[in-house]
This record gives sequence, structure tokens and C-alpha cells, in this order.
Amino acid sequence: MAMRRGVWGILKEYLSFRRHSLPKGGHGIHSPFVYDLYTSVISNDVKGEAYADIEKYRKELLRCDIGIIRKSVAESLNGGFRGELVKLSQLARSVAVPPHLGRLLYRLVNHYKPQNILELGTSVGMSSLYIAKANPAGTLYTIEGDEAILGIAQKRFDILGLKNITPCCGIFDTELPRLMKDLERIDFVFIDGDHNGTKLLQYFEVILPKLHPESVVVVDDIRWSDDMEQAWSELASNEAVSISIDLFRCGILLFRDGIAKQHFNLRYGPY
Repeated sequence: MAMRRGVWGILKEYLSFRRHSLPKGGHGIHSPFVYDLYTSVISNDVKGEAYADIEKYRKELLRCDIGIIRKSVAESLNGGFRGELVKLSQLARSVAVPPHLGRLLYRLVNHYKPQNILELGTSVGMSSLYIAKANPAGTLYTIEGDEAILGIAQKRFDILGLKNITPCCGIFDTELPRLMKDLERIDFVFIDGDHNGTKLLQYFEVILPKLHPESVVVVDDIRWSDDMEQAWSELASNEAVSISIDLFRCGILLFRDGIAKQHFNLRYGPY
């Protein structure tokens, strides 16, 4: 895993991003397709009842003093190791997606209504809940490398009665190719695991043959490290990608036919 950037490194990157990004509101976006996506889906961040039970779960975890023993099937996941005691409050605070990103995932999935959805990195299931609730008619295949943490997520899936989530416990290197053999196509992907640029590019190459012009790929923590940012740049430059959108924390890749290749730095949430 590449060295994570410190506070000053992130601040430096943020200042650079601000200089090269368009202001909120959609002004300066000359692509009608991207303008509509940004104004109607990405930046249309309205808090509502749809998120209430998910954020209630977050609050429960943040207040929880219970610790679990990691049962990682990989050598190291999310900075922790097999046999390590980790508190659920720590996972909710440092690993689970923040509310603004969860809502973005919800709106994207609700807008595109993907049938086959793939998530790399379940953790405690916060992002899984946002994705699965957004389109009950779709199926979310989510992979997590820690058996104990996946068990916590599965319990909440059951409590909320979400039947459209298929959890997979194992390392991405093994589970991802297995899933790709079983699925004819992938409509939506959320990558939030490993935080390793080389691995990110490898996973993308495995997924790519199953993507199609209507697919959407969201990559989290693209500025986690120099390694991750370089990998994101390579993904955005990939010839299969028609539109790449950098939202500072995460990035969105689109594969539309008939659209000239373009890249956008757009502001969303706290950025």
C-alpha cells in the first residue's frame, strides 16, 4: 500500500484542485450532457428521509464502544491486520464513506437504475446501503476481505430488509475474476478498497470487458496517495473512457458513445 498523504499534502492538492476546477452551479460546463448530469444529479444534494435509517446506523456505530477481532483473508486491509482488535466507532469514523459521498452514490444509482452493480470494499456496509436502497430492482455484488467486518454489514442489511445485496468474502484478486465469469455485464461500479494504484489499474482491466456505453464507474480516495492519483489519471486517460469527472475526493468515469473525450474538475460537497 502506498504511503497515505498527510494533512499538508492533501491541502496542497486541494488548493491546486480549486485553481483548476469550475465553480459550483455548473457555470462553464460546455458539454450539455455533463451540465445536465452535474446540475440534476451530482450537485443536487438534498437531504431526505431516504437516508435517515442509514445515517441512524452511522450514529449507532460512532457511539458504539464494542470492538471486533479482524478476520482478514488478506495480509492487510484498511490499515489493519488479522487478529487486531478494532472498535466499530473507529471503522465508522475512518473507513465508512461520509454522508455526502453516500448521497452521491444514491443519486447516481437512482438516476441510472443499474441492474448489475459491483462494489469493491464493503467495510461496515455504509456505501452498500446507499447503493442498494437507491435501486431495489438491481443487484449489488459487494466484496469485502474481512470476514468479521462483513458480518457487521450483513447484520444491518438484514435489519433493513435489503434483499438485493450479494456479499462476497475474499480478496479482490480472487473474487473479482470469479464474479466477472458469472456476470454478462456490469452497469455500475464503486471502487473503495486497497488504496493501491497498481491494484486499482489491475481491477479496472478485469472489469473493463464487462462495461458498456451506459456503465458508470466511481473511484473513491483518488488523492489518497501519489500512487492513487497517478492511477486515477491513467484511468481518466484510458481510450475506453469518454468522460472523466474529478470531484476531488472521488472520480467518475463514463463510457458514452458519440461523445468527444473530455475531462472535468467539478466541485461537490465540502470541496
